[in-house]
Amino acid sequence: MLELATPADREAVEAMAQQVHAMHVAWRPDIYEMVDVLYPEERFHAAIRERQLYVAKIDDVVVGYLLLKMRHYDWPGVVKRKVMLVDELCVHESCRNQGIGKQMMNDAWALAKAFRCTDMQLGVYPQNDDAVGFYQKCGFTIRSIDMQRKV
Repeated sequence: MLELATPADREAVEAMAQQVHAMHVAWRPDIYEMVDVLYPEERFHAAIRERQLYVAKIDDVVVGYLLLKMRHYDWPGVVKRKVMLVDELCVHESCRNQGIGKQMMNDAWALAKAFRCTDMQLGVYPQNDDAVGFYQKCGFTIRSIDMQRKV
């Protein structure tokens, strides 16, 4: 289902990114703010060039997107590994609960294996109950808790 995004997909990806971003702004207005454009042309084209941005389509219509990044751990004291980071995942709100997200994650898993990754990782806000449950159904487990204190 996943395919590398093309320039023609920018408008659809931007619209979905805005949907997710609005939730983040509501949850964490201390770090997020609404902006007119989340994927300006240069950011969008760089993500394609770096093979990070993938879309899911049904009948040539973009219904979801994934932004994937690689992290390499290779320094003293840590187990050497290559981790695929699911940095952004969105299924268009009109297409949710139809198995699209699950298929996208299965495809991302296959990409991680093809790229010889040892793990997949992602972050999710704890108040996003639907996403936490979804990721757990996809086989993810909570491995750490991120903490913050204002200065």
